Amino acid sequence: MRFSIISIGTEINLGLIINTNSKYIAESLTDMGLECNYMLTVRDNEDDIVRSLQICSGLSEIIIISGGLGPTDDDMTRSAVARFLNTSLVKDNSLDSTSLKFLKYVRNEKITENLLRQSYIPYGSEAFVPRVGSASGFMAKKGSNYIFSIPGVPREMKDMFDFDVCPQITDIMSGLNRENKLKIQKTIYKNSINLSGQVIKKSVLLSTDISESQMEYSIRNIKPLAQSLRVDIGVTANPGLIKIMLIARSDNLERCKKNLKIIENKIRSVIGEHIYWKGDGSIGDALRAGIKKVYAKTGKVVTISTAESITGGLISSLITDTPGSSEYFLGSVISYNNNIKNKVLGVDLEVIDKNGSVSPEVCIAMAENAKRIFKSDYALSTTGIAGPTSPEKGKKVGLVFAAIVGPDDFKEVYEKKFIGIRADVKFRTAQFILNRLRLQILK
Repeated sequence: MRFSIISIGTEINLGLIINTNSKYIAESLTDMGLECNYMLTVRDNEDDIVRSLQICSGLSEIIIISGGLGPTDDDMTRSAVARFLNTSLVKDNSLDSTSLKFLKYVRNEKITENLLRQSYIPYGSEAFVPRVGSASGFMAKKGSNYIFSIPGVPREMKDMFDFDVCPQITDIMSGLNRENKLKIQKTIYKNSINLSGQVIKKSVLLSTDISESQMEYSIRNIKPLAQSLRVDIGVTANPGLIKIMLIARSDNLERCKKNLKIIENKIRSVIGEHIYWKGDGSIGDALRAGIKKVYAKTGKVVTISTAESITGGLISSLITDTPGSSEYFLGSVISYNNNIKNKVLGVDLEVIDKNGSVSPEVCIAMAENAKRIFKSDYALSTTGIAGPTSPEKGKKVGLVFAAIVGPDDFKEVYEKKFIGIRADVKFRTAQFILNRLRLQILK
């Protein structure tokens, strides 16, 4: 079955808040075997909401509307759905107690009247009583369409979606009598048992130090196989981070998982070093996972320190964003100024004067001295030109040197030429060198 999501709120359309509700709903229903074919964001306007329902009703069997159910004048979803259904709003007195739950000491007729708007639902629909918040939701049916209207406040939306909408959809998909399933509905949903006849499995691979065009070229010969196995490959690009999204479809769970794994392995075989994580996570999580693997093999905790110039502490931040990083991250020197490179890190001024602060010689000296100061197993360093102008003659914006110094006299310095604004160059640099460190630790 297909579903559409309609998110209501002028504040979303103006870009004032991020629409996290659609993501949550889409991920949950995809796990149940349904497929989202449309997402719409609509301002607080009754005519626009009605039009969105007309559009989605011809495209999807299930329509989820989030938002516009509160007590204020700009909450228009109830009346819009009633118009679409060609019916009227009727008051459900059983909803009054929740509609007025936040009316404590105020004795104001107008406020009471406004709050009781939440007790109205389209005639013939089934009410959802809110456990969180005061806005009720409802389910309605028109022809072959099932319409679910739930609050837009994320906490309220999630509770009503999980415990009212999903059990209803489970019934629709299974065709079983609701009364015979009340005791097991939550179990069915939470264990993601598929009832739609189609299984959908997803996988997201995170990669760095590769462009979108390079990625597309590298995996070009894998796409025909993926298509034959009903696995879609999608690529989204951000500076320093390329996401590879794999979506597999099958009528069998094990076959779906197998096909997904086949394509994932094929992709890893051609761009393996660039992929640092699978699923939700960060480069810091990937680094911690690598360190844990080494510990499992050797019983030794690998320690790290950094000396940062161009990245200005970003590398340290990405490392320490991961819980437990204090076990292996010892510290950092943010040597943005040449005097700090000399007086704190101990980089020889002659080396700086002769080669410039943006040079492989200075970069490797920064890493060597950080390793000495912190007595760490590995040390990273970065120096470069983030822009928008270059302070060193003959060296262009985006030029970066990044170094790793490690055990057994291991030393490596990398020259990179990154593009983008300052923030892009800094993030690309941090992602790149942390991934190189991860790979080195795992060798």
